[in-house]
Amino acid sequence: MSYIKNALKNARESINAKKYDEAIKNCEKVLQYEADNYNAYVFLGISYLNLQQINESKQAYLRAVEINTSQPLAWQGLANFYEKQEDWANLGETWVQLLKIYNESNDGQKVLDVINKLVDLYTNRIKDRRSLVATLKYYLPSSPYYETIRNLNNLPSQTQILLQIIELLEKDEIERIRQEIETRRKRLDAGPQAIIKAQVENEVYSNSELETFYDSLLEIANDSNIPEINISELSIKYVEHLRKKNVSISSENKQALREKLFKLSQQLVEQDTTSPIPYEILIESTNVGSADEYDINMLEKYSEKFPDTELSKIIRDGNSNSIFGSLVLSWLNHDYKDYELALDYASNGRNLVTQYSKSIGYTLDRVLRSLELCMANCYLNIDSKYHTDALQLYQKILNKDPKNIHALQGVGMILSTQKQFEKSIEIFENILQLDSKNYIAKSEIGWIHFLTDNYEEATKLTLDAIDMYDGSALCFYRLGRIYWAMGDQYRKDKNYAYAQFIQSVKLDSHFAKSFTYLGHYYRIIENDNVRAKKCYQKAFSIDACDEEAGSELSEYFQSEGEGNIAEGIYRTVIQANRKAGWAWKRLGFAELAKGNYLEAITDFQTALRTDTKDIRCWEGLAEAYRHEGRYMASMKAFLRATELDPSSVYAHYQIATIKQKLGMYIDAIDQYNLTLEKAESKGEHNHMPSLEGLGNCYLSLSKEYFHTGFYGRAAESLDLGITIIARAIETNSKYQCFWKLIGDFCIISTLLLNYLHLIHLAPIKNLIGIAKQLDIDAKLHLPKDIDNIECNLDSDEDNLTNSNKLRVILICGRLSYKYAIILSRNRPDTAPAFWYDLGVAYYKSYEHYSKNIEENIDNHINETSVTNYLSVGIRCIKIALKFESTNFQFWNSLGVMTLLADSKISQHAFIKAIEYSPKSPVPWTNLGLLYLLHSDLDLANQAFSTAQSLDPDYAPAWVGQAYVANLWGSNEAAELFEHAYEISGGGHSLEADYGFAYQAFTRYKNSPSIHKSLLISPTFALQKLSEQRPDDAASLNLLGLLFERLNRPDRAVDTFNDVIIAIKKSIQKEQQSATLHKDSQEESLSKLTLLFRRLAYAHGNLGRVLCAAHDFSSSITAYTEALTLIEQQEDGSSTSIISFKIYTMLGAGLAYYFNDELENSLQMFETALNEADNPEQESSVAEVKKDVVVLVSQVLWALGGVEHKNLAKEELFRCISQNPQHLPAIFSLCAIGLLQGDDTLATAALREMVKLPIKVVDKLDKGRDMDFLYSRYFLLQDSPEEATQSLSKSILLRPHEIINWICLSNHLISLSIPFTSTSIAGSAMELISNSISSLFKQLSTKEKAKVYQNYASSLLISRQAVKQDLVITKNDVKDSSIIKEPFDNNENDGVKDKKNKEGNKNKTSAYEDLKVKYEKLGLEALEIAQRAVRIAPWDLVGWSLLAMAYKESV
Repeated sequence: MSYIKNALKNARESINAKKYDEAIKNCEKVLQYEADNYNAYVFLGISYLNLQQINESKQAYLRAVEINTSQPLAWQGLANFYEKQEDWANLGETWVQLLKIYNESNDGQKVLDVINKLVDLYTNRIKDRRSLVATLKYYLPSSPYYETIRNLNNLPSQTQILLQIIELLEKDEIERIRQEIETRRKRLDAGPQAIIKAQVENEVYSNSELETFYDSLLEIANDSNIPEINISELSIKYVEHLRKKNVSISSENKQALREKLFKLSQQLVEQDTTSPIPYEILIESTNVGSADEYDINMLEKYSEKFPDTELSKIIRDGNSNSIFGSLVLSWLNHDYKDYELALDYASNGRNLVTQYSKSIGYTLDRVLRSLELCMANCYLNIDSKYHTDALQLYQKILNKDPKNIHALQGVGMILSTQKQFEKSIEIFENILQLDSKNYIAKSEIGWIHFLTDNYEEATKLTLDAIDMYDGSALCFYRLGRIYWAMGDQYRKDKNYAYAQFIQSVKLDSHFAKSFTYLGHYYRIIENDNVRAKKCYQKAFSIDACDEEAGSELSEYFQSEGEGNIAEGIYRTVIQANRKAGWAWKRLGFAELAKGNYLEAITDFQTALRTDTKDIRCWEGLAEAYRHEGRYMASMKAFLRATELDPSSVYAHYQIATIKQKLGMYIDAIDQYNLTLEKAESKGEHNHMPSLEGLGNCYLSLSKEYFHTGFYGRAAESLDLGITIIARAIETNSKYQCFWKLIGDFCIISTLLLNYLHLIHLAPIKNLIGIAKQLDIDAKLHLPKDIDNIECNLDSDEDNLTNSNKLRVILICGRLSYKYAIILSRNRPDTAPAFWYDLGVAYYKSYEHYSKNIEENIDNHINETSVTNYLSVGIRCIKIALKFESTNFQFWNSLGVMTLLADSKISQHAFIKAIEYSPKSPVPWTNLGLLYLLHSDLDLANQAFSTAQSLDPDYAPAWVGQAYVANLWGSNEAAELFEHAYEISGGGHSLEADYGFAYQAFTRYKNSPSIHKSLLISPTFALQKLSEQRPDDAASLNLLGLLFERLNRPDRAVDTFNDVIIAIKKSIQKEQQSATLHKDSQEESLSKLTLLFRRLAYAHGNLGRVLCAAHDFSSSITAYTEALTLIEQQEDGSSTSIISFKIYTMLGAGLAYYFNDELENSLQMFETALNEADNPEQESSVAEVKKDVVVLVSQVLWALGGVEHKNLAKEELFRCISQNPQHLPAIFSLCAIGLLQGDDTLATAALREMVKLPIKVVDKLDKGRDMDFLYSRYFLLQDSPEEATQSLSKSILLRPHEIINWICLSNHLISLSIPFTSTSIAGSAMELISNSISSLFKQLSTKEKAKVYQNYASSLLISRQAVKQDLVITKNDVKDSSIIKEPFDNNENDGVKDKKNKEGNKNKTSAYEDLKVKYEKLGLEALEIAQRAVRIAPWDLVGWSLLAMAYKESV
């Protein structure tokens, strides 16, 4: 021990001598003997610190503290260490430890010194408010250190400490609130900033410690007069804090805090505080039933002391940001009858009371009841739709105060307005029991009797109410109303109704209703409109919401022509009451009349919100929608009007017009018919607007049907339209619109010549009779009787041809337009259009008669009369131009009419039309046609191009340019025609239809690779064209050729028959013309020759398609007729005629052949062969000659004789010698060899085939007959393998050709090779199943069906093979399952049994696999057979396969 003491002594001395290394050595020596020596570690800490060995010093001090925590020496050293290192956080903790050690040793001065150091640390070094507040608490009596330091002289005063703590806590709370709001505001789910702020303040103030320190400070200040403390200011701050904290804490803790707040506020008011906050707290917390119950002295005192505060402004000026202000202002405005504003104040006040109750925890029930009563009264007086809300509030009040008279009165009034009179009277009698002098209850009972027409009792009770209180203007008004309702003398005698209204306005000069009824008195009784108007003006100026006054006053202004003032009245009413529906409605009609449709829509919509059943309002809204172009909305509004009034003719009519406007013609027609029924039920027979609408609908529907190709429907619509308008004209013939409609119907009929049998002439004849009652031609200065030289109108219409019917219809059309002109009296607004229509009608007549002049001989119509129609038409157009010289349509029509008659006038007219409408493509296109007719292709092309640039979708411009391109020989013609056809909608432009079809047929004929489906649209186009032009032989002939290419021989036969009929008609007309014009017989003969040649061609085409239709006898007849006609041609030696004769003979020969007339067939072929032997024939005939030889050989072979067969061989040999590469001849020779079993002949033919180059074979052998013949040859040689190899080789050479796969699959199926045939057929099916492959697009339906049939056959064959394997495997399984004999005990039995079991298992598995395969093949064969039938349902092979597959699958 002495050694340790000496070492420690030496260490202390070394430290004092600043020999820190020696001190460290001495300490280490001590620690070697005593490892936990406290002083040694302390000395080490000091030494290391002075040697700047920081870590070692710290560790030494910490080890010393660990050894003994109650000794201050190590803690002091550690504090010194942290202070030098400026480690303030650890320094504070170390001083706290020293504080505890000094306090335990009762060393007060050291405790105080450490506290002061901590205060300085948290004030100047760390600046941590919370730690500083915690340290300042050490000075207070509640601190554990207070007893140790209380008697020290240098101890700070508690007052200063408390003030400092309060200041620090207030700053800390403010800073915490700011920082927390900023943090939460940036979160993704952050709400509004006001909500965030309220949440943060609640959290901070609810945990605030300020209340304790304020209480302590005020207690000290009250006990002793301390000059540095301003108790008033401190109390005010405390009040503010308490108010905030009271909002934040929970409800159960609010009461004590609230009482403290009210007590402190009362003390401050009594002390005459300079802060308004205590006053405001007391005023807001006053629980009163009305504003009169507030402490007036306090309010006056507050207002004088604090004139600039919000509450003072409320007291002085009227404002509503407080409970007091809301209560006062709500009742104030209620008494002034500004109920909406009063309701706003009362609602705001109720919200403030609710918020106050939540924050303070104290309910101002009387204030709340007063505000709710005010709200209920406002709801009662604003509008009846709010009576439910008012009733709820009244009931709420009565639940708490059942005898509240004001609430009872409100309930009674509501029940009265709801016509629950008995309950209402019961409540008012209840009120009279509570207060017998309540005149309001008495008056209300009297008013209820008035409402129930009990005028005597109503008068008695109202007089009783006046006796109770004679100062009520309402009671005198009601008495006046009762007398007014009693009528007669009570209205007329001024001592009754009039006197009461006068007394009412005397008592209350602002009682508007009395002025309104005084106005009624002067208007109805006195007939004094001046006084009445003044009374209404007075009433309206008092109460702009008075509907009667406003309505009558606006009527006065409207009748005086002062519509603007009337509109001003409506706007004033609306401004006063946004829910005045009558004013919105009338304003809507005013805006509608001015053309302000959007404003009118808004007005009507607002009016309908007040009364959804106002029919006139719905109709006005619908009208505004319609004018604005919002037709669907308009229709819905009119439909709503019809729901409210199903008998409304106007609404039903307008719905029909809207449907017509939207193009819903069928629906519109139904609606017009419904309107007629509604009008009929109201006694209005033949509602003219509906009849006109029906006519227009049928006209538009007819046009629509025509453009979509439904010509029969178009004619039927015309017939119905004519019938309807004829009915209207028979009712009243003075309407121009009806005559114009008839004219339009008649003009459109010219487009439907083939369907005129669907139009009845009876109404048309009646109209002609009506029109002819006037001497129209004389009045219009037109040629006399120009419309009389026609067919007999009395003849039976069933006996009239369509052409004659059209004549009658055209007469009616012309007369109708003339009648319309007479009715128009040549007014410039309507007459020009009628003159124009009349000109067009005469031009249409001219077109029709000029085309059919030969048919009109019997009707005394000659070329002169036809020319007159054109002259009169041009004259009518010129008259129209005199009225409207700038109308481009008139100029354009003039140009069209003079197109052939006078090209100069026509050109001038088109140019004028372009001048007046430079953006229209029509005159440009017509000008291009004029240039095209005069062969000026450049100008024509420019005109058509200009028209296209003006309107790219105008089809005639493209048609014109296509004709120009065709004349130029350009390849663009086909594309132009196709484009014209597409933009016309397909089938709507006849010229485009023919051009498109012709170009498509030419392309298909010249390019065999084009698929037939591309001919469908051209065929449709020509069908529509032929319906329009049934006698157009060229179009019909082209249509027949298209049907032939589409494999529709039946349709082609009908079409070629129509061609023949059309040509025969043309021949007949030309023969009649030749008879009439003998001076031009040479021209007529030339035309007839051409027509007969065309007739021969038509018979040839007919024979060909009849043969394709398997009608061979008719085909022979047609061919014979064609040959007869062509033989009659004078230029029969021409190449074209000879070629036609050869082809006709070939066709006839084929027809004979298939009709089993082989001799005739051979004779026809030989004749054709002789014709083809002419060396002067063109190359195409020479090519035909080779085919004729093959055909002759086939017929000779078919005759069956040895001589014939030998002759057939000779013909083929001669053909091959002359044409070594003519494959059909080689194929025929090879086939003969195969059929006769002549190997030499077959081999020779095959060798000839082998000699040919592959490219030549690919080009000539499209059907791959060579591969088939090779396979047949090998089969005859009994070499099926080589046949299979031959067909497989063809697939390897040309895998993309489906015919090779079909041949190979057919071959394998014929050999019954199951799975290989299935594989090949399946591959073929895969090739055609891909919809994007070229094979899918190129193959015909029959070829596709053949592929599926082959695949189905191969599947069935494979299934039979699997069936055989299945039977064998099944037997093997049965044989293997025989049970072993029990006496057979060979030692190898175990091994054998195991092998047998494995073998049985394998055989069973194989059997199951075969069974699944068998079923799968059956299902797949059924599916493929079904697909084959769906592709070609007419093919019996497919049905047979389907039957077999179905049988197999079952």
